[in-house]
Amino acid sequence: MSKFLDPVPIGSKPKFNRKEKIGYYNRQEGSAILDDFWKSSEFIQFLEATTGLKPKFREANHICYSAGDYSLLHTEESEPRRLTVTYDFTKSWKQEWGGYDLYTSPENDPLICNRDPGSLMVVKLEEKDLSCTRYVSQKAVSVAQMDRITYDLD
Repeated sequence: MSKFLDPVPIGSKPKFNRKEKIGYYNRQEGSAILDDFWKSSEFIQFLEATTGLKPKFREANHICYSAGDYSLLHTEESEPRRLTVTYDFTKSWKQEWGGYDLYTSPENDPLICNRDPGSLMVVKLEEKDLSCTRYVSQKAVSVAQMDRITYDLD
């Protein structure tokens, strides 16, 4: 959903920690900017109404990918069924910088989502489905920023 929250809300800037697990991911993480909103009964009811699912909040983080950062698909190999919500805070982005979100499942072609400032992505992932944010080119002069929220599904 493009321009889900327009204008983009200004929240507190999270304190970032560099997170790296070689061969899995390299990025900065902090508390979700809209943490209270993602946990709210109003947003969870919105998800229930739009997806027909019963999501249970698990976690929310603000993630930043700058030049050379990445996450790989096998990071989520042991994840259960879940609903992944991503709100894109990226201010400006060029497609040639990479940094797109990728979702795969054993039975379907990959879903590739390019950066779209202000967009909300809601993706249902089954047990063997995977997702990641692909490598950000060393030529990138901007930072991909997003709140990424995970809801468990029964």
